[in-house]
Parts: sequence; structure tokens; C-alpha cells
Amino acid sequence: MANFVLFPDLVAKMIFKLLPKTEKLTLSIERTNWKFGQTNINIFMLGVVYDGVAFPLLFKMLDKRGNSKSEERIDLIERFIDLFQTDNIDAIVADREFVGKEWIAYLNRKKINYFIRIQNNFKVKLSNNKEVKVWHLFNRYQKMNLYISQNRCLFKMNIVIYQVVESTSLMGKKNFLF
Repeated sequence: MANFVLFPDLVAKMIFKLLPKTEKLTLSIERTNWKFGQTNINIFMLGVVYDGVAFPLLFKMLDKRGNSKSEERIDLIERFIDLFQTDNIDAIVADREFVGKEWIAYLNRKKINYFIRIQNNFKVKLSNNKEVKVWHLFNRYQKMNLYISQNRCLFKMNIVIYQVVESTSLMGKKNFLF
């Protein structure tokens, strides 16, 4: 068997060069975890969304089961920025496991737009410092898609909600995508 070294950043640069669009990209972060025998396989990945498809670009093998930590997320985004610059990021989309004070503070500091799916029992702090579950803000709307532009406070930092999409999971739980 031949020995060779694979340089993931060089592969990422090659994939990036093949993309039809390389400016103002939507990045997607995702994680998958399974067992192969006794071995945990936990891949944390960053993809570039193009025409509705996320193309894997960077990844990190996590030495554990379960969710990534804010530090691991920040490291992956910093790796993208080192290779391709912040100016190429239009927004980051992520599922509900990708929340946390440090992570959101980092995205805000870097002025990176983000759309993170959250559960309907996720709490937000209003401008009057009242804390409510997010579903209270939108329970009067019956439409599946709701476009608003209101300031809300999340982790004591202002964010703007651009689009809210209500969905029901297979388990019957309501979720909101921001």
C-alpha cells in the first residue's frame, strides 16, 4: 500500500477554485456522528452552499461523541477565513445544535451574518429585558413563512431576524428557523 500525505487545506483550495461563485458565499456547518464497531466517528464540516447544495470544503474529526464546542466552531471558521477571507462570507447557516454565547459573540464580533435554527422553547430577551420563549413572539402568525425585520436581543446582543420559517419536526415539535 502506498503512503501519501493528504493536505486538507490544499484540497479545500482546489474545490474552492472549481466553484462557479466564490464571493458572498453562504456557508453551512454540520456535524455527523456514528459508531464503526467501537470507534466513534464524529465529523464537523463546513460547506459552501451553491444552487441549493452544500459542497463540503473543510472538516475536523472530533475526538468525542456529541456536539461541537464554540471553540471548535470558531477554529473552523477561522480556518476558512485564513484560506478564503471574511469578505467571501455572506452568511452562515446552521442547525439548532450550533448555539452558545461564545459562538454567537464571535460571529457578531466578526460581523458575520448567521441563520441558526432554534427550538420554539428557546428563550430570547426583549428590549424591555423581559425574557420569553421565542414561540410567544410568533404564535399569532398562521403562515409558514414570515418575513420580518425586528430587533431582538439574544445573549444580551442585538440581532436582526430576517426570516422566520416555522416547521414541524418528525417528532411533532415545532421549530423556528431564523
